[in-house]
Amino acid sequence: MKSHLNSLDQLSRRQFVERTAKAMLGVSLLPGLDTAIAQGKGGKAKHIIYMYMSGGMTHLDTFDPKPGTENGGKTGVAKTPVPGIVLGEFLPGLAERFKDIAVVRSLQQRTADHRGASYWMRTSYERRATIVHPCLGAWGQRLLGKMHPTLPDSVLVGDAGGHPGAGYLGPSYAPLPIGDPNSGLPNSAIHTSIDEKTFNRRLDMMETFNRGFGSKFKNEEVAAYNEFYDNSLSLMKSDELEVFDLAKEPQEKRDRYGQNRFGQGLLLAKRLVSKGIRYVEVIKGGWDMHNDLWGGTIQTNAGELDQAISALIDDLKAEGLFEETLLVLTTEFGRTPRINANAGRDHHSLCFSGFLAGGGIVGGQVYGKSDDLGHAPAENMVEQKDFNATIATACGMPIDQVIYSPSGRPFMVAGHKENRDTKEILPEGKPIMQFFS
Repeated sequence: MKSHLNSLDQLSRRQFVERTAKAMLGVSLLPGLDTAIAQGKGGKAKHIIYMYMSGGMTHLDTFDPKPGTENGGKTGVAKTPVPGIVLGEFLPGLAERFKDIAVVRSLQQRTADHRGASYWMRTSYERRATIVHPCLGAWGQRLLGKMHPTLPDSVLVGDAGGHPGAGYLGPSYAPLPIGDPNSGLPNSAIHTSIDEKTFNRRLDMMETFNRGFGSKFKNEEVAAYNEFYDNSLSLMKSDELEVFDLAKEPQEKRDRYGQNRFGQGLLLAKRLVSKGIRYVEVIKGGWDMHNDLWGGTIQTNAGELDQAISALIDDLKAEGLFEETLLVLTTEFGRTPRINANAGRDHHSLCFSGFLAGGGIVGGQVYGKSDDLGHAPAENMVEQKDFNATIATACGMPIDQVIYSPSGRPFMVAGHKENRDTKEILPEGKPIMQFFS
């Protein structure tokens, strides 16, 4: 045992000692790292439906309204069952279901650049030219293993331009992209363009070529692409593909979610998690509201959001999936409290809102508070890495586990820092434990 311990690197040695102590003595040498799961406060969520509001959702007109103030604009309120808490008037369905939702009103971003802020939000890391970091779906598969033997572990629904995907984890961890949920997986079945005999003959030819290439170039990157290729072939031949076909759903249910891409995307997400897929991200654009915000833009966008998520919550509850499915709603940043000359709001990174629901999250509460203007956090500022640490904790992903990139650099699911004295790699994001109690 001693020789084995000495052969481990610094982080592995620390983890080995800690876990051995837990097993033999029932104690932890590093209290706090696994506290949430050890106390039964996390790890209940088996699936994640991640709803990304692309463009910068206005917090003042959705989850953090300021009625009766100049900054509040023309947006009224929708009362919730929780005394003292209101949402924007365009979210009556979510206001009615607020006891299932936990809102964060003190999110803060480091940049007001769309691309950079989106990257921060999805990865917990700053965008760099030298490396691409993985999104939460890829992290889930890497840390927790693949859930379904055939179907992909994560799916991305909507316009995914600039999405980090699996980053340095490689193609076998990449989410399956679906542009339009109504189209399902076009050309996925082998019979759509050629007959099965021709398809199999072409496969044999490719396999002959690949065997020679694989024997000559034996490295992890080639192996990863081979695994991705094999998984894709298995998916193409799978009888499970009908889960992507929304035509299997009754028209009444489709109408309940809303006949728009976001509504149908959430219906598809519900179908996918019910089939065993861990992570589905559904993207809704249209939030970059610089002009004429109250001329129909906010009413339409927030209305589609409200209808679809309300239907999703009801559907998951009816199927007994709500407590094992974590719903996440977030965006890259908020909008300015000051209304501009074009009756819109501009980019604002100092304060914005998001929410979590289901998956063991205790609803009916708000964490953090913005100031009277909605300009900056007044209490409990939350960075993107803290928000992601909360998501990871809810799903049982260890926020202290180091994963190394191909270049040998260490990373953690919710950010990391290094102790300058000991050189120890430590988690940086702090989960919002209030949401688990």
